[in-house]
Formats: sequence, C-alpha cells, structure tokens
Amino acid sequence: MFYFLYGEDALTSGQKVRAIKEKFLIKDESASGLSIFPAHNAARSAAGGDFEGVINTIATPNLLAPKRLIIINNLITEGSDEQQENILVFLKKEKYLINDQDLVAVFWENKKTKKTNALFKFLEKNAKSQDFEKPVGIKLNQWILKQAQIIDEKAKFSPKAVEKLIFYTGGELFSLSNEIQKLVNYAGNKMVSEEMVDLLVQADFDANIFNTIDALANRNKKEALKFMHQHLKKGEDAYYLFSMFVYQFRNLLKISDLKENYHLNEGDIVRTTKLHPFVVKKGLAQTRNFSFETLKKIYQKLSTLDTKAKTGKIDIKLALDKFIVEI
Repeated sequence: MFYFLYGEDALTSGQKVRAIKEKFLIKDESASGLSIFPAHNAARSAAGGDFEGVINTIATPNLLAPKRLIIINNLITEGSDEQQENILVFLKKEKYLINDQDLVAVFWENKKTKKTNALFKFLEKNAKSQDFEKPVGIKLNQWILKQAQIIDEKAKFSPKAVEKLIFYTGGELFSLSNEIQKLVNYAGNKMVSEEMVDLLVQADFDANIFNTIDALANRNKKEALKFMHQHLKKGEDAYYLFSMFVYQFRNLLKISDLKENYHLNEGDIVRTTKLHPFVVKKGLAQTRNFSFETLKKIYQKLSTLDTKAKTGKIDIKLALDKFIVEI
C-alpha cells in the first residue's frame, strides 16, 4: 500500500507518519523492515537529499522482514529532477507494488509542493493521498481545539483565548502546538481562558501594538501618537511599527473592497481573504471610519512614505508621525 501525504500543515501530517511508523514497529520491534529516505544526516539533507536507494529498497524483498515500511521524505521538493523521473518511471512500470499488502511506502511532502509536478500527480492519483492544508480562519480554531483534545479529551478553550493564542503565535502551527500543551497542562479541569494565555504565552510581538493599531484605525490620532511614542521610548523598531500600519491598512483595504464593491458578507470575506474571522469582524467595524477611496489614498501614502524612508529621504520616525497626523 502506498500513502501520499502532503501540504503545509507539517505538524498534522507528521503525526500521521509517526502513527503509521509506531503501528508498524509494534510487530517489527527490531525495525529490520523499516527504511527512511533521506537518512537522518543533516549534511546530505542540506545537499538536496539522498534518494538513490529508493528504487532498490521498494523493489527488493527483505528476507528478514516480510512486512516492510519505507518512508520517503520530501522527494518532490528536495530530490533532483533525475531522481524523481527515475522513480516515476519505475513506479509506472511496477504499478502492482502499490497494492502489495506486505509493503507500505509513505511519500511525505511536508513543504509547499508544486501540484503540477509529474510525480505529484501520479502519487495523488494512485496512492492513498491526503492534503494537509494549512488551516486558516474557522479551520484554525477547530485545529486548536482538536489538538487540545488529543492531549486531554476534556480540554476546552474560551473563544477569546483561541483568538488571543492565534494572535500571540501568529498562527504558526508548531508554536501553537507547544503553547496548547502548556495551556492544557496548566488549566487542568478548567477551561483555558484569555487570562491564562496572557500569563503563559510569550507573544511573538508586543501585544500592546494592537492598542496603537486600533486607535489608528478608529481615527483617534491623539491616542495613536501616544501609544506609538511609548513603543519608540521602549526601543522598539520603528520599521516594525510601520510594517504593522501597512498590514492593518492592507487588510482594511481588502475588506472594504469586498464589502463595498462586491457586496460580500462577513463569512464570504473570511473565506475570500483567508483572514481570521476576528480580524474581519473588527475590520468591518473599522471600515465605517473610511470610504474605500480614502483607504486607497491612505495605502498609497504608506507606500510613498515607505519608499522615502528606505531611500533616506525621510526619517522613519518622522514618517510615522507624519502618517498619523495626516490620516
């Protein structure tokens, strides 16, 4: 049997690969029937992976272990064109191997993979394939709850705790997984709360930046200036602050466009933009302060100031002040 597991959710697909491996090792404790490509060698992997033995390993029965498990990692993203072509030609010729009950071959792609690749298309069609798409929006919320219940089937998160956890980790799955483990263990039989997230999770950014962004998006210039200068006094990077302004108004522009020009509702905007529902909900409220045309002009102003700052025509801190005052 052949498996083809791919997609950017490497955490969940990795759990699937581990489950297949652990099940196999229950019956083959010595691992004599287990082969992994490339071997765990950082230098070889960095050089593009070593897949030269894949064909021989698949084709040759193991006398010591009738049942075999072969795991091939990132052949499509790291293997050479020649290696992929050789393996594809072999698999097409020896297609019967795909249904061999004594052989389990797992082709695992844990990086973004071109779906137009010939080997990809063959495996997707002929192997037992599964797309581990990186979850966003509502799916990311569900992913968090599912991961928590793998740790403890009684684990619960408040909606606010989920929202804050996503903001604090940037939605990065491996970081989320670590923080979920920590929060579930801490909460015990209690629901994980927003306060627990504040207490235990180290944010990838200064959470107070959102006070600045909110004030800015609500056209409260006085508050936005006050918060911004507090960040600068603490030594925070002015370019980072500017990038957050760009991020906010880019999102507002997308949301306003879909709302005003395409008349999409909140749910459709979430699906189209793949932004978190909380971001869209907040953005819809904030777009009431700006017309679509005004947002276009604001975004153009940000682009101009960005170019001037990067070419030394204006100091970045002055650009921040100028932007807030003139918004």
